[in-house]
Amino acid sequence: MFMTLFWIFVDLIPFFVAFQVQPPALGFAIGFVLALLIYLFQKKKFGEVTTIIAIKVFYFFCGFWIALLFPAFHLFDFTQLFMYAILAVAATWSLCIKKPFTLQYAKKVVPAEFTSHPLFLASNFWLTLIWAVAFGLSLICSVLFALAVISGDTGVMLVNIWNIIGLAATIFVRPVVKHYFLKKQG
Repeated sequence: MFMTLFWIFVDLIPFFVAFQVQPPALGFAIGFVLALLIYLFQKKKFGEVTTIIAIKVFYFFCGFWIALLFPAFHLFDFTQLFMYAILAVAATWSLCIKKPFTLQYAKKVVPAEFTSHPLFLASNFWLTLIWAVAFGLSLICSVLFALAVISGDTGVMLVNIWNIIGLAATIFVRPVVKHYFLKKQG
């Protein structure tokens, strides 16, 4: 589990770095380069790229050009909104293409002989679905905050609640799915 979290953290590095750099065009350029390097590394080392990093390459590329061409539009003011939009889209898209994003990370740390087992696949489907909902709810809270419908404190509290639920699911989904899987097997 810790190695899985490590790879998730690696995919978040472009966000952490880019949003600390001014001017925004430079931050987006750095984010793009970092996301592209991670993309190339994943492609070479694992043979595939996580949905999240593929979307981030596109996001930082577009963000760079928007920041460069429209400097008065402060994309960095909507960092949380964009972050949860990317995560929600990536999780949902990964389900649509039948490559749950949690499975993409798990395959990096779980021996190959286990990654095609129905129990493993079912666990990752449900985990990704739960995270897609959590990210979607966090995105809604971010939009409500951006529109000044809710306060920053309320928005942060709600986003943290959804993330805690996602983390709890990460811990509890596998045993629950295993129980139902074994029960179904007879």
